[in-house]
Amino acid sequence: MLLKDFREALLDRLLMFLWRQWSALGILGASATEEEWIIDPEPLLVFSLELARYEPRLFDEILAWLVVNGELLDTARLRRILLKQDVSVVRVLGGALQWTADRKIIYERKWRKILDRCQVICEESPSDDVAEVLFKDRSGKFHPSAHGDSRDPSFALFHMNRPKINVQKEAREVPINACANLRFPVRALFGAGAKAEAILYLLTHEGGRPREIADSVGLFWLSVQQALFDLSRSGLVLTRTKGKKIEYWLSQKKWWEFLASTSPEDRALPKFLDWIAIFAAFSSLWKTADEIAAGTESDYMKNSKLQDSMEIVAREFSRSGYDPAYAPPSGLPPEMQRKMTLRYFDIIFDLRPELVSTLR
Repeated sequence: MLLKDFREALLDRLLMFLWRQWSALGILGASATEEEWIIDPEPLLVFSLELARYEPRLFDEILAWLVVNGELLDTARLRRILLKQDVSVVRVLGGALQWTADRKIIYERKWRKILDRCQVICEESPSDDVAEVLFKDRSGKFHPSAHGDSRDPSFALFHMNRPKINVQKEAREVPINACANLRFPVRALFGAGAKAEAILYLLTHEGGRPREIADSVGLFWLSVQQALFDLSRSGLVLTRTKGKKIEYWLSQKKWWEFLASTSPEDRALPKFLDWIAIFAAFSSLWKTADEIAAGTESDYMKNSKLQDSMEIVAREFSRSGYDPAYAPPSGLPPEMQRKMTLRYFDIIFDLRPELVSTLR
């Protein structure tokens, strides 16, 4: 398998996975099955906008979803994720959020701090006078530039060139009857922020301390500590001493019966994965595959970089307790490593054989 073919096969799998995640959140499309994990919209959004540059239809479906459901997003988590992105990703996110703010006044207030931060990052980063074209085809070739009034002004503010959207899509509200979408009813109850994230963590773990919860949900630990203290005063979030430290926990049976009309005994609990770390690993792997496919380095160096990136992906899944497949071991010949990498994603994403066959 040539590196060019591997790159496109990997892109197909990542995009298919993103389509399925967004379909579960309400965009047009069919989600094949109920996901085993709780979907995390903030890191999903950032990574999706990066990859959907190769899939304009998905990109615009996400914009339509943001107009309807953006108020449910956690701006504090978005800001923390933003700090670790390169300037190209920041420009795309800034353009997307500005586009929604130009259409709904509540987002002008909600996104203001993030948009200001995006502007600062863009201004601090050297760039050409010509704005970067947003969309690319599957090979990586940029689409033709839009000119004059055909350019979208929201994205132009962040030095991105894309055509105006003439026909705006309509989106649905997030379905809240799925365990995969548990974050949204919890946020509807507690508001987006540390309380909702802490409750979500405790619903899927036997207990937790403020710092470990904060690390898992991507928030400042003092915010999580204060949220847990406030929640414990209700008597519905409990404390116990573990070692020399206080651990927080709750009665999962009571909470699940309240939130989902079910109990942990009735069905398997959805898995809580560290999607912030996992999507960061996906991004790193994709950038590696994209770079080495066009690079002139030796096969040894290309294989080594790909292996390093795959080890990060496998490690982050394993850290979250979700490891249904083994990553390619070290020392494989390049051809075998690429095939096993694709097979790994087929299993992780639970892609049906008939769908995978259409990608090859």
